[in-house]
Amino acid sequence: MPFQLSDNYLPDEIISEILSPALKVSDSDFSNTTSYVSPFANYSESSSAYLLVCKSWLRVATPLLYHVVVLRSKAQAKALSVSLSTNKELGQFIKKLRVEGGYGLPMHTILGCSPNISDLFLTLRIYSSDNTSGLCKGLQLINPTRLILSEFPPLKNKMTSQLWDALPQAISKWDRLRVFDCPFNDRLTSYVTKIIQPLLKHKHLHTIAIPKPSDVSWAYAKFGECPLKTIQIRQPVTREERTFLETIPVPMALVKFTEKSATSELPFILPSLNTSSTPMASAPKAIRSQSVGYILRCVQKKASQPRLNALLVSKTFLRLGLPHYYAHVVLKNPSAVTQFAAVLLKSPSIGPHVRSLFIRYYEWEELRVQTGDANNAMLTVLSRTTGLVRLSQTRRDEREGKIPWNAFEAVAASTSSTLRDFSVRIEAVKAMSAAIFTKFSTLRTLEWKCQASFLLKDIPEDALQNLEQLRISFATASFLIVLSQMKLKNLRHAVLSTDLANPEIFLKAHGPKLTELDIQRRKLPEFKANIFNLCPNLCSITLVVQGDPPAADDLDSPRAMPSLEKIRFSPSYLNDRNKDSIAAWKNFFLKFEPKRLPNLRELNVDCFAWPTNEREIAKSCWVPWAEILLKRRIDLTDKTGAKWRPRLKSR
Repeated sequence: MPFQLSDNYLPDEIISEILSPALKVSDSDFSNTTSYVSPFANYSESSSAYLLVCKSWLRVATPLLYHVVVLRSKAQAKALSVSLSTNKELGQFIKKLRVEGGYGLPMHTILGCSPNISDLFLTLRIYSSDNTSGLCKGLQLINPTRLILSEFPPLKNKMTSQLWDALPQAISKWDRLRVFDCPFNDRLTSYVTKIIQPLLKHKHLHTIAIPKPSDVSWAYAKFGECPLKTIQIRQPVTREERTFLETIPVPMALVKFTEKSATSELPFILPSLNTSSTPMASAPKAIRSQSVGYILRCVQKKASQPRLNALLVSKTFLRLGLPHYYAHVVLKNPSAVTQFAAVLLKSPSIGPHVRSLFIRYYEWEELRVQTGDANNAMLTVLSRTTGLVRLSQTRRDEREGKIPWNAFEAVAASTSSTLRDFSVRIEAVKAMSAAIFTKFSTLRTLEWKCQASFLLKDIPEDALQNLEQLRISFATASFLIVLSQMKLKNLRHAVLSTDLANPEIFLKAHGPKLTELDIQRRKLPEFKANIFNLCPNLCSITLVVQGDPPAADDLDSPRAMPSLEKIRFSPSYLNDRNKDSIAAWKNFFLKFEPKRLPNLRELNVDCFAWPTNEREIAKSCWVPWAEILLKRRIDLTDKTGAKWRPRLKSR
């Protein structure tokens, strides 16, 4: 008989320990007032899902879930008010309440049913379309010990004014209030003064939280009559700001803060008293060299830190550290190419230790005088870096620097057994032999950026046999013909990111082996065959669009295609205020019903992000489109990959 886990197999105390970390809301998130986007504006699974596992989890997790309540919409407030009205015990569990809006009359019910609230977060950024009447009335019904206010950025309207007027009246009755998280500075308006006056009247406050170090003086002057124990500065303090704090007439014992550099600086280590001592002097030379080499390799990986200093410690550090120093080289201009070529000529042993080479310069007009020297220097560099694994460019436009064809031949000759990633622009030449590609036997990723033409004879079938990813930024028709006659047995991802003359010839040859494809959307109608017939095993396809979506028919497979799971749109731009553009996208989402793509689960558009508050959600065009797709079991995801999760709605 199979073992069955009963509902009450674990005691409640153990279940509570298991669920507490998952249901816990950090105080730093709860009290966050510094960011415009709420820390709770995320699209992950709701923590309330834990309550649905079984009855024992529901029983144990309910108090944990209600311990900290965050309200971000009218629908949430209405649902909570109904729950608290129905079950009076639930309100007893609420200890912390964060209200990110006004949310109407339900707030009166919520506050009236939650007598144990100790920490209250309120935003003073209320839109005129919101309603603060319930919140204003309900503030009289609680007595918190901590008040957190947020007004970034401030708004002025009738609803905000109502809350500004209601707060002083409520604060005057809160005799348990001990902690005030203050968003204000020394520019005190009449509204701010009205809030501060009842706080001073009771003289109960022992902790004040302020935004910046510059606010310490006025906070101490204003609240000095209270029995203050702490003035907490929310943002990290720099060394200069700490020096400033020591000059102001405020007891430093009261001021609490974290230093910005406290976590980034290493502790100071005193030098040895014996300056002639040699570390590990008794160890064999090979062991000592290996240990120092490992240390220097770790130092050179920290590209953001000055790396040269480590080489200046001693001759041993210089000898052992030099190969690691040159392991990853960035060429920022043609002069850097010439300088690095000189280094390799002077110290040939460095060349085999270079693992990656990055070209970061543009082909500027004023540098043309140096082009000949730079090309010769580049030839020297690429013929001597025999251990190169990656040769790439960080720029991607028509002005990026390029290497001469003979330098490309040098790469093929010197790195045939090591190079895995190549993505550098090459000067155009004519009538070249495709045999050069046989030398790139270890290449995994190739980005081709060259208008060279190739002879269409003696094309090696087994060239580029380990190539997995191919990106063609620009190329001639002869290059595509050359590729189509190669086997490319390991190719899985192709990016055809330019207006190629005839990409269909390439896809006819290699489409069946592709699992990922990136292609210009406007090319699809030009194909004689459907894109899904050319590439029947795709798991993901990316369409580069120019603003408007493709026709829904372009993404209709003529036969069942169970492999496709994701379609991605990569617009070069998208004007979500243009009515014609919005209408075109809406029409696409309404008509897009991929009946022959049974496993399609994601449609990604990488030019937008999901709205982060109730007001933005109501105005967003993407939200209703996402809900159209959800009915077809397809998730719409934004540029971060987050999928839309339907929000609670008021009826």
